[in-house]
Amino acid sequence: MNITSVLFDPELGYTGFTVQRTTYRRQDGSSVPSNQTFSAAGTIHPGTSEMIQLLPEEERYEEFIAIYTDFPLSLGENDGGETYTTPDRITWQGKTWRVVKVRDWSAFNYYQCLAVRVM
Repeated sequence: MNITSVLFDPELGYTGFTVQRTTYRRQDGSSVPSNQTFSAAGTIHPGTSEMIQLLPEEERYEEFIAIYTDFPLSLGENDGGETYTTPDRITWQGKTWRVVKVRDWSAFNYYQCLAVRVM
């Protein structure tokens, strides 16, 4: 089953957004950031009361959104090596959101992501 047609339906909330991904490289005892910015699109809705259970415990009191997209958003990576990546930040409707949960449904051509508002 491919739900791509639903992800890109303007009547169901299809919208564009910007993704900022920051990678840090350890160099001479400090961390040096490198930012990448991507344009992406998908369907974004306010988070529901059922979805709040999917959020990490410390994030459950924040304003959050659900993002359905074919673009693989990231929670960040830190394998203890010389580089690490922070969670993606989404800019949508003039607000910034930090990705806190990613559900990989790539077998069905989409990802469900939850993001909390960054104040």
